[in-house]
Amino acid sequence: MARPRKPIEAGRRDRLMRQARAHFVHCGYTGASLSEILSAAEFPRSSFYYFFGGKAALFEAAFSDGLARLAERVRVPDVDSLDAESFWPSILGFLDDLEEAGADQDISMIPRLFHMPDAPECAARVDFGRAARQWCERAVRTGRALGVLDREIPVSLHVELVWSIAIALDRWMASQAAGAVDGRGLSRILMTRVLGAPS
Repeated sequence: MARPRKPIEAGRRDRLMRQARAHFVHCGYTGASLSEILSAAEFPRSSFYYFFGGKAALFEAAFSDGLARLAERVRVPDVDSLDAESFWPSILGFLDDLEEAGADQDISMIPRLFHMPDAPECAARVDFGRAARQWCERAVRTGRALGVLDREIPVSLHVELVWSIAIALDRWMASQAAGAVDGRGLSRILMTRVLGAPS
C-alpha cells in the first residue's frame, strides 16, 4: 500500500508560490523559466515534479494561492443582503479594501496574472472570472431593484457596462507601476460618473 504524500512544509510552499507569481509577472508565462523559479525559491526540482508535475500546474497553484491570500484581506459584500442604505457604502468599502490589499506587492501580482495575455487557461482563472462576472451581475440587479442604480438602461447592457468598466480598470491598474496611480480615486470617479454612486 502506497504511503500518503506528505504536504509541502508551509514556509517552503509559500516561498515557491511568491517566487512563481513574481517570475510569471516579470517574464510572462512563456518566458518564465522553471529552473529560475525553483532556484530563487530554493525548491528541489525532484520535489517540484512530485508535487506539481509542470509549469502549468505551478501557474495554477500560484494563482489559486494568491486568490486565497486576497480573500483573507478583502471581504466581498453579499449583494443579495444589501438594502438601499447599505448598498453604496458596501460597494465602495469593497473597492477600498481591494485597493488597500493591492498595496501588498505579492497580492498586486494577482490581477497581473489574471490579465496576462499568454497565461494558460487554468480552471482557477476561468472560475475566478466567471464568479467575478456573476457577482457584478448580481450587484447591478440588486442596485436596480433597490432603486440606487439607473433603471433606464436595459439590464443586460447595464451588466455589460459594469463588467467592461471593472475589467478595463483592473487591467489598466495592473499594468501600472505599484503605487503610481490612485486606484481608489479612479474607482470612485468611475462609480460616480458612470454608475451614479453618490460622490
